[in-house]
Amino acid sequence: MAPFSSNWLATSFTSLILYGFWGFLGKLAMVRGLSGAQEAGLEKLGFFLTLPLVLKPSSGDPNPGHLGSGIMSRPKFAILSALLSGVTSALANMCYTRAMMHGNAGAVSAITASYPPVTLLLCSVFMKEKASTRKLLGSFFTLLGAYLISRG
Repeated sequence: MAPFSSNWLATSFTSLILYGFWGFLGKLAMVRGLSGAQEAGLEKLGFFLTLPLVLKPSSGDPNPGHLGSGIMSRPKFAILSALLSGVTSALANMCYTRAMMHGNAGAVSAITASYPPVTLLLCSVFMKEKASTRKLLGSFFTLLGAYLISRG
């Protein structure tokens, strides 16, 4: 496991803000006339346009000595995990877009953004990460918050 970067909190909050805009802009596109499939397709185009930025090596790379190596030099299980991460992301995004087409943007975003308890459970079971009392309590409040927002 790579050591944690000192700026993880700032990048986490940046991600939070960007995901908020992502949800808003996707819903806005559908409200203004795009179908769910059209919005999803154009969103993917936007994703691919940012690939040069996303793929640029960063100073936070846990394996800086391998930057010049090809991807096939990396552990096969790591490659498979990354590919499966992309598949689950695409499927989750498809479900999200369909939910946004028919549901309230705040409720859909609250529910779909409540995935950390799932991640916590999977990492506890398969990676032996500690599920502390605080993390379990936070997971409970995450799900409770999503429920309250979706009912309000």
